[in-house]
Amino acid sequence: MVGPLEVLSQMKLQWHWILSQTVAFLILYWLLRKFAFAPIQQILREREERVRKVIEDAERQRAEVERLREEYERHLAHIEEEARAKLQEAMQQAYQARDALLADAREQAERILQRAQEQIALEREKLVVELRDFVVDMAIRIAEKVIKRSLDRTAHHELINDIIEKELRERSAH
Repeated sequence: MVGPLEVLSQMKLQWHWILSQTVAFLILYWLLRKFAFAPIQQILREREERVRKVIEDAERQRAEVERLREEYERHLAHIEEEARAKLQEAMQQAYQARDALLADAREQAERILQRAQEQIALEREKLVVELRDFVVDMAIRIAEKVIKRSLDRTAHHELINDIIEKELRERSAH
């Protein structure tokens, strides 16, 4: 087996080329790092910062949108609750108005009925008086014709009352 040193000696390396190439590479690396990598790294850092800010802004906006959505939902729920309360209040007022109108109508109907009953009672009394007067006149005529004489006032009233009572009894029996 051949060792690594033997392999290197057989390759016939030129050490001054390797050294000059290494120095050139190091100089090139230093120049690239100073003039190319630093600005590129600066651009990458700036871009990274912009991306971070955009992400933070997006996150802030998302949180704001979420807060506004929750506020909107609360407001909407409040509006719905308020609408239900107003509707219920309106229905309650309608029921109260209906009840008041019904009570007023009943009261008016009772007054009309009472007035009608009073009028009927007055008419009945009036008819009874007219009937009594008619009966009295008839009784007087009949009595005068039957007796052919004029009665005195007391006898006249007694006869009339008897005839009226008899007539009333007969009529109430029918």
